[in-house]
Amino acid sequence: AYELVREGYNVTVFEALPVAGGMMAVAIPEYRLPKKILQAEIDNILKLGVALKLNTRVNDIDSLFKEGYKAVFISCGAHKGDKMGIPGEDVEGVYDAIDFLRESSLGRKPKIGKKVAVVGGGNSAIDAARSAVRQGAEDVHILYRRERRDMPAIEEEIEAAEKEGIHIDCLVAPTKVLSQNRKLTGLECVRMELKGFDSSGRRTPSPMTSPEYTYPMVVDTVIEAIGQRPDTAFIKDGGVKVGKGGTIVADPRTLATDKPGVFAGGDAMTGPKTVIWAVAAGQRAATSIKRYLQGKPLSPFVERDGYEPIEVPQIAPTEDEVKERARMHPAEIESRERKSSYKEIVLAFRPNEAREEASRCLRCDLEVGGEE
Repeated sequence: AYELVREGYNVTVFEALPVAGGMMAVAIPEYRLPKKILQAEIDNILKLGVALKLNTRVNDIDSLFKEGYKAVFISCGAHKGDKMGIPGEDVEGVYDAIDFLRESSLGRKPKIGKKVAVVGGGNSAIDAARSAVRQGAEDVHILYRRERRDMPAIEEEIEAAEKEGIHIDCLVAPTKVLSQNRKLTGLECVRMELKGFDSSGRRTPSPMTSPEYTYPMVVDTVIEAIGQRPDTAFIKDGGVKVGKGGTIVADPRTLATDKPGVFAGGDAMTGPKTVIWAVAAGQRAATSIKRYLQGKPLSPFVERDGYEPIEVPQIAPTEDEVKERARMHPAEIESRERKSSYKEIVLAFRPNEAREEASRCLRCDLEVGGEE
């Protein structure tokens, strides 16, 4: 929307949620991304003339074309959580991580107990566990079926979770949700072992079969964070293909789907990735939509009007510019304070720290070993 409105196009954003921002607004906790910062970014985009329709779910893409829209970009994210697929997981006290984070972000904090188990090893699992701590949980365990080094979560986030007292139990997988009168009482777990390698290069976890490796775990809340996929119920006519994991099939460079005038990107196309991947997809989509509306062939390159190449001066580097120096680490709020609030944890650099860190910037115009 930002890229297209700056090119002179009328853009409308349809949002099913009561707030704008997608996963950044409802799945990334405020201690990582303050809401006021995100809202300031959104407000700046809306001031350019983008129309925003909140609480408006699109149930049929063709209806948008009938209303007069000439192109559609599907960027609905991956808000649908995967299930563990084990007996008993539909009882009270079992939450999906994305639902849990969304409800927490919208101020409708789910009811959780003192002993919480989070199943999974990605960023959503870490965020859910750390949010549970901030909502009063006293004993939080992350259960992960591989080893710690295999966790897909960002290493800094894993370390931060451990600093907040969260236990990471590796080589463990739930096999059954235990309950009484349909209320959660615990998990039946099994020890795992790693065997051959899978297509991702990680060793494959397998349950250890002897009875002594199965044990109960007493918890009163379980949060499932084992995977996410897009909710593509609005795709009805078959013109837009849906692939493995429920993701929308589109050209990886132009983001065009098989349906003329329909483009897709972000988590809806790639599955869960980082914010910067989604931002890049928005830039690619804007280029493709502009060329489509102008009747031009689509290009794999990102194009913007008004951008000129910058002449790089050939200046010999100083000794300081090529010397390796350690990275500056910003200060963080105290562990005691972070566990009782959603305040942003990582603080800004002080002026002298910012100058020191900026002075480490690489000289990208230098040739090293014959290669630029």
